Amino acid sequence: MNNSATHTPSLVVVGLGPRGVICIERLGALLPGSGVECCELHLVEEYQPGAGKVWATDQPRELCMNTLAGAVTLFTDESYTGPGPILPGPTQYEWCLAVREHLAGGAWSLDTPLRDAVRQGGYEAELAVVRPESHPSRALYGEYLVWCYERALSRLPATVSVYVHDARATAIDDDDGRTVVALSTGERLVADSVILATGWLDVGPNAADAALAEAVATAGLTWVAPDSPILQDLSDVPAGEPVIARGLGMGFFDTMALLTLHRGGRFVPSSEPGGLTYQPSGQEPVLYVGSRRGVPFRAKSLYGGLPPAAALEHLRGRDWSTVPRPIDYDREVWPLVVRDAYTAYYRTLCEELPGVFHVGLTPVLAAIAAATPDSIDDSVAPYVDPDYRFDLTALAHPASSSYDSPQAFDAFVAMYLADDLYEAEQGVHSALKAGLWSISVSRKFAIQLLTFGETDAVSHDVGLGSLLAFGGMVGSGPPAFRNRQLLALARAGLVHFVGPSMTVGVRGDSFEACSPAVDGSTVRARVLVDAWMRNHDLARTEDDLTASLVQAGRARPYMRVGPDGTPRASASPDIDPVTSRLVRADGTLDVVHLVGIPVDDARGDGVISPMPRTNPTMLLDTSHATASAIGLLQEALR
Repeated sequence: MNNSATHTPSLVVVGLGPRGVICIERLGALLPGSGVECCELHLVEEYQPGAGKVWATDQPRELCMNTLAGAVTLFTDESYTGPGPILPGPTQYEWCLAVREHLAGGAWSLDTPLRDAVRQGGYEAELAVVRPESHPSRALYGEYLVWCYERALSRLPATVSVYVHDARATAIDDDDGRTVVALSTGERLVADSVILATGWLDVGPNAADAALAEAVATAGLTWVAPDSPILQDLSDVPAGEPVIARGLGMGFFDTMALLTLHRGGRFVPSSEPGGLTYQPSGQEPVLYVGSRRGVPFRAKSLYGGLPPAAALEHLRGRDWSTVPRPIDYDREVWPLVVRDAYTAYYRTLCEELPGVFHVGLTPVLAAIAAATPDSIDDSVAPYVDPDYRFDLTALAHPASSSYDSPQAFDAFVAMYLADDLYEAEQGVHSALKAGLWSISVSRKFAIQLLTFGETDAVSHDVGLGSLLAFGGMVGSGPPAFRNRQLLALARAGLVHFVGPSMTVGVRGDSFEACSPAVDGSTVRARVLVDAWMRNHDLARTEDDLTASLVQAGRARPYMRVGPDGTPRASASPDIDPVTSRLVRADGTLDVVHLVGIPVDDARGDGVISPMPRTNPTMLLDTSHATASAIGLLQEALR
């Protein structure tokens, strides 16, 4: 073993986005009293430290967060159950208030200085109207992350020697018994432990994408492939011409903003449905957009504050320790998700419109509790006016009809958007949104229930996968103002909806898209924009660092049991559930830890930013990985 008199232990953290910042903050909390009196901390980031590549502070201000200012933190609070002391810090909203006061001439009230770039960044108008339920610009969130990063560095013990490397980690290998991290600059960092907080990683195309790429190259077309919107090059998307876009989730709304607002267009108040009219700049394309369901994600509700808690009394009321493993999603989980959604809907409906219940709420709740998903509508029917019943099947497949023309489908989507915006404006008084919010919230419970060995591949990939997709559509959609903007663009003739189950291919010298549900829906264009991001998949990774780990036997895929009883590889590397250390090909634990998005298929709930008072997964996983890394530094000193 190395002697502490001659060896200073070294920790390398790769990636300085939100998770990397949490690592540094937890190091400051955990190192005192750990016995690691001195250590080297190497921080590796090729983009802006703190913000990383997704939250860059120089990105267009038209792009906003999908989460709320008051629902984002990077700090521990009273709900935290991970290692180390609770060291509170400001939420993004609290930080915004401090910045606003300071920019207005007041004293700076927080303990870490505000960098000059924020003072000079032109955030005054945004900060003047910020509220807990605001959706800040992504650039402003990046500024918050940079401040958190600088605060975390300032709180490290003086005995920690910090080295920041403006580089990309390209490989990890062994050298004379020590782990070495190779950088794009040619440097080689010797480490006793490594934490990879790398965020979104490049992944190669699937077979369909590879075939499309070949056809695109042959025809000389423009394809903006899937990626984060700020990393996609939209400069070749021409003004005034038809453009096909795939995806109606969050990526689409970012693309929509970049091709309209960022090109000089304006939305102005009006008496039209949605309350906005679009004034074009003349630089916009005409978007023809579609997806599997064919309709945009539903808008977030306007609660006038943070979203309410969802009871989930059926999911949470079950004693899951008595349920045989692997848990069968269809038999054990989905029925409870459905009962909770119906319960939330009818409780709210009874509060708002008690007259539509024939004999009150009690028999409705009893019928829900006794029903299966297939029988629940018939069980409730005798007790509630038919015009006010909750139809989960229709909500899951809103565009299930046939449409006799593109104009008819455009009109259907416009009405769908307007109706949903009306429900969003009702806030806590909307029974529909209460039922859908229950489904959205149930995702986190189901993820935590079904991670690692708790379920099989079918229940995880098909069952849980369908819940994540449905819950995302109805509960993790855009801010309401984005759907108002979309409605205005549709009225202006700049957005058309192709239809559900849209297919895209290359025919001759053009892309061609159509929907089997909409007569005459075929549209042709020279440009295709994929407005979504590929999820990381270990089998198709194009990240040099990840590939090096697999090739060296330092990483292997996490396996689940398939329908025939044989193991099936997931998209994630295998990690220890507690410490997030990589499991090597031989089954032993590596000194490399991997947290966040690349292991989301194994752990789940690793994408969403930490929310205050929720004991968030991102904080817990990153904290446990940091504690484990310190443990390896302790071993290096023995």
